[in-house]
Amino acid sequence: MEPTTAEGWIAVANERAADAEAIEKDRPASVGSVYMAGYAVECSLKALLQKRGIPTPTSGAKGHNLYELWRASGLKFSDLKDSAGTQTFFLEDWNTAWRYETNLPFKGHSAKDLVAGAKDLSIFIQRQIRFRTRTRRRKK
Repeated sequence: MEPTTAEGWIAVANERAADAEAIEKDRPASVGSVYMAGYAVECSLKALLQKRGIPTPTSGAKGHNLYELWRASGLKFSDLKDSAGTQTFFLEDWNTAWRYETNLPFKGHSAKDLVAGAKDLSIFIQRQIRFRTRTRRRKK
């Protein structure tokens, strides 16, 4: 069942991140690790949108378009410190069609680096949720 709260989305994001790390550790050349890492980023973005009260597409192509979810959240690429490009990779290039791939369909980064980039990106997104919550509490 699909999460209905930001906390639920974060729990799923953390599970997919753990899945990605486990796959990468066991099968470093598998596209599966990067595919699962993309879902961790997706769920983190949906948590942020949920927390901000922004309608979240949950199905079809819009529900998996990381760039559009990022854009809807109000975040900017310039918010990231990503000189290696392993975080923006997910926003620009990640694709659900990779579920049908048997070989890594991307060049320039290892699966290990991309999984680490997705983890950093998910942490960044989840910090936005916590930061906004703390800021609101102080203002009350």
